[in-house]
Amino acid sequence: MAEELKELWKKLTFTEDEGEDIELGSNSTRAAKEIGKNCVVMKILTQRTIILEALRKNLKMLWKPNKGVQISKIEEDLFLVEFGDGRDKKKVMEMCPWSYEKQLILMQEFEGEMVPKEIKLQWVPFWVQMYNLPLKSMTREARYEIGSKLGKVLEVDVAEKGVQWGKFLRVRIRIDVTRKLIRGKKVSIEGGESRWIFFKYERLPNFCYWCGMLDHGEKDCLEKKGDEPGRGEQMQYRAWMRSEPGRRPGRD
Repeated sequence: MAEELKELWKKLTFTEDEGEDIELGSNSTRAAKEIGKNCVVMKILTQRTIILEALRKNLKMLWKPNKGVQISKIEEDLFLVEFGDGRDKKKVMEMCPWSYEKQLILMQEFEGEMVPKEIKLQWVPFWVQMYNLPLKSMTREARYEIGSKLGKVLEVDVAEKGVQWGKFLRVRIRIDVTRKLIRGKKVSIEGGESRWIFFKYERLPNFCYWCGMLDHGEKDCLEKKGDEPGRGEQMQYRAWMRSEPGRRPGRD
C-alpha cells in the first residue's frame, strides 16, 4: 500500500494550497529527539504475526528494566522501544543478541530523521567462537583478521598481552542477518597448508537447517528438498553451530 501511494503521489498535480510548504522548526522536534536518546528501533525476525501485548509482557520480564520500558508499534513489523533510563537501554544493547519466542530480535539506535517504513534493520552483534586453529594463531591479530571476513569486528576476547590460550578464538561481530550464516572458512597460516576452521554462535536462536537463514525454520524453507526418509541428512546446517555463552577461553 505504501509503495502504491508513493507512485500515486508522483503523478499528482498539487493545488496551490497543497503545494505550500510547512516548515517545522526545532521546537517541534525537540521533545522527540530528547526522548529518542533512550529509544531503540526493534524488529522480530519472524514471518509470524507479533501480538504487541504479549511482546511487551515478555520483554519486560526478560530485560527487567529499573525504570520501566514502553513498546510502541510504528510499522507492521517494526517497534519503538522507549526505556525509562539510559542505563537500562545501555545494558540491553550491550547484551544483544536477544530472542523472542526463539526468534532473533533486531535492534538499532533511534533514527529520528527517517520515516518508519524507510528503516531497515539487518545487523545483529554475535559473539562467534572459532575452532580448529593452531596455538600460534591465538592472537588478537588473528581474531581481527578472521572476524572481519564475517562482518564488522566490534570486540575481541583476548588478554592485554595480545594472546589468549584456549580451545577457540572468541570475537564479537556485527552480522548481516539478510545473508546465510557462515559455518566456517578456509585459512592458511604463514603460507602453510589451508585448513578448515568452523564457527559457533553464542545465543543463536532459531534458524533454518536447510539454508542457514535466520528469518525462518526448516518447515518454512523454500529450499527444502521434501519430507521423504533420509532428507534430513541433506541439511547443510546443524545445531552444532549454537554455543552457550561461557567463560572466556583459558580462564577460570
